[in-house]
Amino acid sequence: MKRASILVIDDEQIIGNLLKDVLSERGYEVTYADDPKSGMALAKENEYDIYIVDLKMPHIDGIEVMRNIKSSHPDAVIVVQTGFGTLETAQEALRIGAYDYITKPFDIEKLAFTVAKAHSFRRLTSENRELLQRLEKDKVELEKRVRDTARDLALIYQIGRDISSSLELADVLRYLVERITSILNLETCVILLVEKETGDLVVKAAQGVSREDIEKTRLKSGEYISGYVLKERKSIIIEDINKDPLFATRTKEKYYHGSFISVPLIVMAKKEGEEDRPIGVINIANKKSGEKFDLFAVRLLEEVAIEAAIAIDNARLYTSLEDTYIRTVMSLTSAIDAKDHYTRSHSENVTDYALAIAAELELSNKEIEHIKKACQLHDLGKIGIHDHILTKPGKLNPQEWEEMKSHSMKGVEILEPLHFLGDVIELIREHHERFDGTGYPDGTKGEKIPLGARIIAVGDAFDAMISERPYHKPRSIEDAKKELKNNSGTQFDPKVVEAFLRVLEKQPDIISYSGENKEKPQAQK
Repeated sequence: MKRASILVIDDEQIIGNLLKDVLSERGYEVTYADDPKSGMALAKENEYDIYIVDLKMPHIDGIEVMRNIKSSHPDAVIVVQTGFGTLETAQEALRIGAYDYITKPFDIEKLAFTVAKAHSFRRLTSENRELLQRLEKDKVELEKRVRDTARDLALIYQIGRDISSSLELADVLRYLVERITSILNLETCVILLVEKETGDLVVKAAQGVSREDIEKTRLKSGEYISGYVLKERKSIIIEDINKDPLFATRTKEKYYHGSFISVPLIVMAKKEGEEDRPIGVINIANKKSGEKFDLFAVRLLEEVAIEAAIAIDNARLYTSLEDTYIRTVMSLTSAIDAKDHYTRSHSENVTDYALAIAAELELSNKEIEHIKKACQLHDLGKIGIHDHILTKPGKLNPQEWEEMKSHSMKGVEILEPLHFLGDVIELIREHHERFDGTGYPDGTKGEKIPLGARIIAVGDAFDAMISERPYHKPRSIEDAKKELKNNSGTQFDPKVVEAFLRVLEKQPDIISYSGENKEKPQAQK
């Protein structure tokens, strides 16, 4: 396959040579011009797949260079780079026809991602031009093809922009299924990804497939339809999958019917010595119109798969980084428990109670996940509280109490740089607010307190009451329940208290005790 050609025009030789080296390593054929005049001369003599133009150059600026290139090659795909002032000049370049822009100093991975998208756009644009050249031979059919291709170009570009704007894997997959199904007017669309732990293919997003079938589908590489496409790393198109000799007798993935396409999701190697990584497949079946899929549908899905593989890989990497951050912060909470044997396992117990309450109240999976993380981290700020206050056997004096109350805000301050924990941080901040508005740190009242924080407050208080503390003996379960009821409507949200009492009736074994000895302590008489 012919390598994509790129012309870099940048008067800063260090930047220009760096661009040439980085892009050459990724398989592009790169020509570099260190001044705008020689760059325009090269562009006039030759046509390149992609042009990368610096906006700020002496004598002739990037906008004029761009216009010059467009005069010779109206379909030129131009990526501009800017590193000065605001982005207004770059935005002006976009208005007059630039494909995209990058900023100096540039991020190598973002540069590679932008150039890969530009190359994909260039290929599709070239195909569109070829269709126009054949228009005279078969005008009616080709006019339809041109309209479809132009639509597909816009859709692929929009899909790429939208999925790359999210780093939540579930959001990326949901959007992909929705858009593919809508664009191709499908009954069935399924995305399967390779499970890291087992290497199996599992369904991660689908439309037109039952929940039972989704949960049952687990395939090895090379197995059935999806496993075959993953292993072979090539797309397939089948006119009628139920009549195809290779797949008609399959015992899994029987939910596909009629016309069918499967394309692999492949993350392209970023460095020399690395290999391309197949991470899953996209399967589509049955157009609602009853039409059969054609090679244009295959090409469209393959282009979407290129964008999808990048977005999915980025989302997985982001999730991995989130998990790493969470584990690091969790180690701090473990350090708190380690230095105070009275509260050992407290966070785990509060988590168990809060998740049970959330399930009883039928909260969404996302809300439950936020509550789980907040419970695990709710006492993080105590790492900034003096040990003698945390372990003091008697009542705290006013100054000590003020310091103790600061732990929720100290936790917020520690976690604030982790922007992905925004909703979690809010629950940590407000888990000591009271329903009547007399809590801390803000005195928030009633349902203005986030529901997750109101749930944590009940679980936190219950565990503290039934477990031994330096300042009190443990209470009995019945006494703790009575205390929750007595403070319902003042300290606690009544509906949360009611939900927790139901949980304790249904799941008595959920009760555990924090402290050095997790066995049931001798309750205070």
